[in-house]
Amino acid sequence: MNIRVARVTDAEAIADIYAPIVSDTAISFETEIPEPAAMAERIKATLRQYPWLVSEDSGKIVAYAYAGPHRSRPAYQWSCDVSIYVDPSAHRQGVGRSLYTGLLEILVKQGIVNAFAGITLPNEASIGLHEAMGFKPIGIYKDVGFKLGSWHDVGWWGMKIQGNNAAPFQPIPFADIYEN
Repeated sequence: MNIRVARVTDAEAIADIYAPIVSDTAISFETEIPEPAAMAERIKATLRQYPWLVSEDSGKIVAYAYAGPHRSRPAYQWSCDVSIYVDPSAHRQGVGRSLYTGLLEILVKQGIVNAFAGITLPNEASIGLHEAMGFKPIGIYKDVGFKLGSWHDVGWWGMKIQGNNAAPFQPIPFADIYEN
């Protein structure tokens, strides 16, 4: 497995992994499958401020993980949300752990203090991965989303990825620390 920063040209492969998650599950609350061009825009926008990583197996993208803002108000800037999606062909091979390890290392360099993950319940595999990485359960939004004919809860897990600093430095945009 090779882990690297995503490129806009990865959009089609990423969209292919994501499409069945949107169409067949409540894991994502999106209801329309994003086209590769929309996914390319998401990658481009994310990489300005946060990392987006992919895992390749023999040149084929089999998983991806990225970070994004937790909330928009300035006092939240030291916290982020993280997401990960793994193609079924790569489940239970350590891909998720490797991607998250790389993602969290970058976030620490950027000055991020807290990472949060929302998981549509039930999802024992995702809960297991997040807890194995050190995320702790925070709480549950009950019946927060309606998809595929029923209401779904979203559990939230969080992890402090580095200590609080009394005067934290401004988080560094990913684009400023990553060299193409």
